[in-house]
Amino acid sequence: MRSQTTDFVSRQDGRSRPTQRGCCPSGTIRGFTLIELLVVIAIIAILAAMLLPALTSAKRRGQAIVCLSNTKQLMLGSILYSGDNNDQFVNNGGSAPNSPQWVDPTYLDWTTASINTNYEVLMDPTVSAMANYIKSPGIYKCPGDINNGPNGPRTRSVSMNGVLGGGGGPTVSGDFPNNVTYYGKGSGYGTGATVRRFAQLVHPGPANTFVYLDEQGDSINDGVFMFNPGYQPGGEYWRDCPASYHNGACCFSFADGHSEIHKWLQKNGQTVFPVLKKTYTTGQPWTLTAMSGSSDYEWMQSKMPFQ
Repeated sequence: MRSQTTDFVSRQDGRSRPTQRGCCPSGTIRGFTLIELLVVIAIIAILAAMLLPALTSAKRRGQAIVCLSNTKQLMLGSILYSGDNNDQFVNNGGSAPNSPQWVDPTYLDWTTASINTNYEVLMDPTVSAMANYIKSPGIYKCPGDINNGPNGPRTRSVSMNGVLGGGGGPTVSGDFPNNVTYYGKGSGYGTGATVRRFAQLVHPGPANTFVYLDEQGDSINDGVFMFNPGYQPGGEYWRDCPASYHNGACCFSFADGHSEIHKWLQKNGQTVFPVLKKTYTTGQPWTLTAMSGSSDYEWMQSKMPFQ
């Protein structure tokens, strides 16, 4: 066994105390070397890289949950409105006798126009009928919609199914596509026109009729989402474009009061389009090319009411 040599260090009181050779001198602190610091930094960077995807995914899930809550609250507000107004849907454009419309119909765009950032109109019941039932302007905005205009975040991400609420309704392709008569065939308030009351939602029923959804940022303008049912496979078109803010998915609320997130199967150039911050009058990219057997279009079609 190796022996240790003991020295004596004098103290101020004249006495001595032993100490061992080989120890650091009294008061000396040994620091990290450069190599050790680089190793620690590298480990931290690796851990951060491993955690970042999980944090991003958690953030997206959180946004989706908030969006589900928002669309559900809009739908519950519409149900309350209906209870106060003899089963009628809230006005969704056109020449419906009950006014105002569910939300201020002034078009959103990518300019500095005040409508893009004016939350007050959402809370004003003289221009937005849902203001009496929805008390927070944030409910109209999907948290995944981070596409700001020149003056900051725009006020609204959601639109209402154009065949509901007494508006003009969408254009139905053909007389009896899929052997049914879709609402939205024709105009006005007669047979085949728009749905005015909840009681009309017999097919496919309230649980399968979408009312509100997030609309793609370049497509959204007024509060009406237009979808044309009845196109045959190979000749299917979007009219307005649904959003895909939740990792390629869109949030919907349905007439029975529930909300869900639907994942799109067709991606770039089919259903999922990037927001380019362009205000289109003609030539929207989602209307230029017919889709061949689009399961996304067919799913949306299955959520449209018919007689």
